[in-house]
Amino acid sequence: MNWLTSRCAPLVALTALALASCDTGTDLNVDLPDQISTSTEYQDLDVDAATVRIAPVQTLKADNFLVGRLEDNVAGTTEARAYFNVVSGLDLITSAADSLPSKLTNPVLDSVVMVMGFSKVYGSATAPVRFDVFKLQAPLEEGTAYDASSAVPLGDPLGQNLTSRLDRTQQVTTTATPPVTTTVPDQTVRLLLQRRAVAATPTQPALPAIPLAFATDLFARLSAPNYNQAQLTAVLKGLVVAPSAGHNGSIVSFGRTNIQRMVVYYHGSGAPRRSYSIFLGPVYSGSRGLAPARDPRYYTQLTNTLPSALSALNTRAGSVSPTLLNGTSYVQEGTGLGTRITFKGLDALLQTPGLTVNRAELRVPVKPFTNALLSSPSALYAVEVDANNNVLQRAINFTSYDRVVQADGAPQLGTGLPATGTLSEVGAGTPYYSVAITNYLQAYLSDKLDGRPAALVLAPNIRSSTTLSLNRAALDAANIRLRVYFSKR
Repeated sequence: MNWLTSRCAPLVALTALALASCDTGTDLNVDLPDQISTSTEYQDLDVDAATVRIAPVQTLKADNFLVGRLEDNVAGTTEARAYFNVVSGLDLITSAADSLPSKLTNPVLDSVVMVMGFSKVYGSATAPVRFDVFKLQAPLEEGTAYDASSAVPLGDPLGQNLTSRLDRTQQVTTTATPPVTTTVPDQTVRLLLQRRAVAATPTQPALPAIPLAFATDLFARLSAPNYNQAQLTAVLKGLVVAPSAGHNGSIVSFGRTNIQRMVVYYHGSGAPRRSYSIFLGPVYSGSRGLAPARDPRYYTQLTNTLPSALSALNTRAGSVSPTLLNGTSYVQEGTGLGTRITFKGLDALLQTPGLTVNRAELRVPVKPFTNALLSSPSALYAVEVDANNNVLQRAINFTSYDRVVQADGAPQLGTGLPATGTLSEVGAGTPYYSVAITNYLQAYLSDKLDGRPAALVLAPNIRSSTTLSLNRAALDAANIRLRVYFSKR
């Protein structure tokens, strides 16, 4: 199969290029024998495009979890809550000072703090977050497939309207000679759940007590000699971190590179202050030699109140024409926004005598200067859907998989090797995604797909994705094209 392209003519629809008058294919490391008389052409075929919403969004055990609430003029109001099972720190001691209070004489509880490291902020990082923390009524079940739409009953609140800054800094000193001290961001959210009263000192004012019955009960169990995971589960089934009612300006992304935990600070008679950690969210990582599959269960719940322009997407079968969005269609992680495309003009192409498809790609331009708030997704995938925007399924060895367009060279009735459209920049021109679908188009034209789909949806994440974000791209819907390179004899 020859994969041919040309640089000699403007990229316009229905343009024919003769191979002999232009590139010989060497740009793609392909040479054709001169004695073969083959003409190579391409056509840019129009597609019908519309914004739709694919649900559910997979968030269970993603590499990130999200907490917060954000309002913007495209997606409306997006709220994120994180749900966690918890695991005792008995086997995950993080420092020499992290140990059980039962090892000390007359241990005294000082405070209990949620400590969560974040990697990114969507929205404002200058305004403090305001979060609520709740118990779960029951642990997240191993046999349940939680996703962004799953709701789990909340238990008692452990703290409400808890504030933490997002713009802290810290001093870091290198081990060089001489040592160098620099100021770096301290990307940690700290939510104070409990604190004993602290008397005033010459350098610090008095701090009032913040009582919490749960903290007292938990500390009593930690101080007993028989403490174990069952003792922890008896008092804490799980946790939920949610934005407070007054929090509207940001959603914070917490990732696997940061340890997420509830820290119990205490001291004993004549001993310095120590801590004990209860872990949640992404805990294990390859850097510690432990597989992420061992993480306690966690997921992000995402709810979205759409603006009137996208209100048709409140139903699964709904779609919004780009004519109602100034020629734009959207793709966004987290919210499930995707761009549905329907092929046009393939019948005419099929009628070309002696035609061989050499390459086919979807060219998806991004509207410039449309991402002041959010970054563009790193990739797009093509998912087969029915007329109501339900993702089609395919059974392989008695297991159902989403029908995702597979990469060129991979079986199109298989799974696990999706075609990935990466974002490209052409000099100072318009950025665009390019999704190679050569083998898929051949299977589509020859009706070898277990039935043709009603449409494809370009989506920034699929079920096998492990990342979770709110990255969004505004696509130039009127200029999305199916570019087909073909040869005739």
